[in-house]
Amino acid sequence: MVTGAQRYTLDLDVPGAKPCVVRRPPTFGGTVRGVANLADVRAMPGVLNVVTVPTGVAVVAETFGQAITAKAALQVTWGPGPADQLSDAQIRTRLRAATPPLLVPPLLTPYVDAEFDFAFVSHAPMETNCAVADVRDDRAEIWSGLKSPIVARQTIAADLGLPPDKVTVHVVQAGGSFGRRLFFDAALEAARISRACRRPVRLMWTRVDDTRHGRMRPATHHKIRATHLLGEVLSFEHRVAAAETDFRHGLGEIITATAAHLPLGIGNATLAQTLFLTTVKSPYHFGLTTQALTEVPTGIPTASWRSVYSANTRGAEEIMVDELAAATGKDPYRFRRTFLKTDAQRAVLDKVATEGNWGRAMEPGRAQGIAFHEEYKSRTACLVEIDVRDPQRARVTKAVIAVDVGLPVNPRGLEAQMIGGLTDAISTTLRAGLHIDKGLPLEGSYSQFHWAQQRDTPRDVRVFVLPATGTEPGGAGELGVPAAVGAIANAWARATGSKPRSFPLDFDVDFTPYPR
Repeated sequence: MVTGAQRYTLDLDVPGAKPCVVRRPPTFGGTVRGVANLADVRAMPGVLNVVTVPTGVAVVAETFGQAITAKAALQVTWGPGPADQLSDAQIRTRLRAATPPLLVPPLLTPYVDAEFDFAFVSHAPMETNCAVADVRDDRAEIWSGLKSPIVARQTIAADLGLPPDKVTVHVVQAGGSFGRRLFFDAALEAARISRACRRPVRLMWTRVDDTRHGRMRPATHHKIRATHLLGEVLSFEHRVAAAETDFRHGLGEIITATAAHLPLGIGNATLAQTLFLTTVKSPYHFGLTTQALTEVPTGIPTASWRSVYSANTRGAEEIMVDELAAATGKDPYRFRRTFLKTDAQRAVLDKVATEGNWGRAMEPGRAQGIAFHEEYKSRTACLVEIDVRDPQRARVTKAVIAVDVGLPVNPRGLEAQMIGGLTDAISTTLRAGLHIDKGLPLEGSYSQFHWAQQRDTPRDVRVFVLPATGTEPGGAGELGVPAAVGAIANAWARATGSKPRSFPLDFDVDFTPYPR
């Protein structure tokens, strides 16, 4: 990968496979009603085929340049999609309305209330969605980066009307976006195009396609109330309303994938609730603690994004912990230490506080933030320092992370996982999100979807992998994001004197959107 020798899907030399792109609708899930200039486009230089598939109008050509030029020339009449009228304001209103009420009335007890909003987020992989397909009358062969190849093969076979043993799926190294690649959108689309064209094709989603039509992390709304008295937290309630996360890939094969299509409460919702309740837990002794998820169908394509529910949910809770500490007159680090449940939890928190010199004096416009998270039998704490003296470019300047996974197998891999989680958190907490406008994101490229660049990442990052505390390894892939989200937001709050409530914090439309 470092040298460029790694071969990805579009690096493969499949005999006869020709470049292919798709003209996609101006809204999510729009349909093709007609193409006014089909003959003219088919006559353009290098164009080999122009065919309509359920997802749009595909152009196959001798080169990708010719295919993209011909795609842009298409004059398509589009039918509506399921989310045509949805924009951010309407989505937020729906989520707020769907948030279940809090159960514990504050009465005469001191309490802290807060509500948080998180925007949709692109997977934004370096490698866009792509696949190579060679479909014949009696067999099919597909190459793509896939995380669920069994259900992909079974579904493609059913769609093509072929027996599964006549469909071969090759799993290729994927260039990122692994939650999104639980689905096999590109593989199925390429198979359909190859069948319609009766030739092998090399399908590439353009960067704009990938940003606007790719599956994304759902927007969420959070309502939290904590009651406290005499230094004790009596109750902690968290209600989450989220745009529905699509789990229709099931558990990786056709039976559970089919079950996920069943009505509400049986299919997709069951998988969502199971994952939420498995991964989202409070690590604190906060009295009566409840966490609940309600999902809202929107027609917007979604998929599991790193840390799935816990990035937003536990991130919001860690902000609330800081505000509880302030309400009770306690230091955020000491407050956490008092209420954490185990010595193992306190060990990672103590490590970052010590190594990060928690509480050191800092000039105005700079501050520290700290947070904790536990998931998949692992635990971590994160301390960051932030500089907001340039209000247009808040920047994390330092991070100290401690991680305990029980039995560390690959310490350098753990270090990389935690730095990756930190980068994801810097991005989505500060600047990276999608503006939904009338059924489509405004963002269409890396220049518009503001993922963290090198200048946004701290030069001073230290990751401490604690010695073995058990005989089994815990998980690490999802672990690094939530604590970093909380730490960054808490540092920003201390540096600015403002309470963070809507993420990303800097979310202006500072670009001219591409045409639909």
